[in-house]
Amino acid sequence: MTEDRHTRFSERYASGETPWDSGVTPPEIIEFLEIAPAGSALDLGCGTGTVIRDLLWRGWRADGVDFVARAIEMASEKLAEFPAGSYRLFRHDVTRLDDLPELLPQYNLIIDIGCGHTVSGAAVERYANAIAERLAPGGLFMLYASHPRPESTVGWAPRQVGRAFGARLDLLWEQRSHDQAIGAAASWYKLQKSRSVDDKLNLS
Repeated sequence: MTEDRHTRFSERYASGETPWDSGVTPPEIIEFLEIAPAGSALDLGCGTGTVIRDLLWRGWRADGVDFVARAIEMASEKLAEFPAGSYRLFRHDVTRLDDLPELLPQYNLIIDIGCGHTVSGAAVERYANAIAERLAPGGLFMLYASHPRPESTVGWAPRQVGRAFGARLDLLWEQRSHDQAIGAAASWYKLQKSRSVDDKLNLS
């Protein structure tokens, strides 16, 4: 399945048929960045680096992972103006984050904009586990996923998101949307990793 996904997306980048790559960071992410203090972020399925660029502009340190070589090349070109130490790009399978020791142990923010919803089967649990482990206590996971469609293998229904992440992260909100690129219903999710009891006491 991973090889099929890699081939499909590699071909789309090679042909330039990438409707998901708008070159604009979604307003849901921008709204969060406008009020959140800068920290460390991980963009899964980072594509050509648009979101990472906005993170860096706002003082974040950011890492990006994508398994398509052309996407990583384009991201490198887009981010060339920023200091090399402020970001890193990895060509890697997001469902195999444990095989990427260069990543930080934990991040304040993890972003998935239309990446995880291409994953199915046992890989979903592996993906969810890795995200929960890489997210710092109190950290946020921003997820965008289209809903399943009869004609496509891509999509996570809200109940699937709940099954995958509900035991690991707290759902703060779900916002229904519509994916103009594919003409399908979609949802944004903001999930949070609970702080430890000690952290909660210190904040009270």
